Amino acid sequence: MDKAVELFPKYPPQPSLGEQVVPNAVRGSDKGIVNMSISEVKEGKLEEAIAWNQKYLVEYNTIVGYKYSLEVWATGVEAFAAIGMTPPE
Repeated sequence: MDKAVELFPKYPPQPSLGEQVVPNAVRGSDKGIVNMSISEVKEGKLEEAIAWNQKYLVEYNTIVGYKYSLEVWATGVEAFAAIGMTPPE
């Protein structure tokens, strides 16, 4: 928690990259604490958003046992568009 408090001022939300849909979701697991946030990235900003998040997340590597992953998901509309369809209403 101390690390998060330390890093928040250094890495404030970046509205120019997109909108935080779920800023912070937390659960416990058999491997420790799992934290997740979900952002909808603006068109043309994906590479910049990934780079910003990697720079932020790597700062946590000083915590022994810390691991992170950064996943890119499509919205339902985007997924349907990728196969040439529109989603049902």
